[in-house]
Amino acid sequence: MRQMISVRKTILIAAIMTLYDLPSLTPAKIISSQLSAELTQRLAALGLHADREIEVIRRGCLGGPLQLKCGSTEFMLRLDAARRIVVALLPEANSLLAEHGVLA
Repeated sequence: MRQMISVRKTILIAAIMTLYDLPSLTPAKIISSQLSAELTQRLAALGLHADREIEVIRRGCLGGPLQLKCGSTEFMLRLDAARRIVVALLPEANSLLAEHGVLA
């Protein structure tokens, strides 16, 4: 007799993570970054700085860049830079993740 085995995929979403780990279309706030001064200045000109809301719109295929939205500005950012930006989930992110079945 065959048994049916139910497997449920569990995704761990931390309240604080890097921009690289942030799920798509999930609002977050920038906490800090460990980027070079030159890149920090370039990103600040686009509106990306501490205490600013940001979200990942799309992920490039095959390790391509992230498309980000910060305020009304959309831009692309390489993955190595995204790994050095720390973000925190916003309270409304939990309800969005629950709607999509990520949080139980």
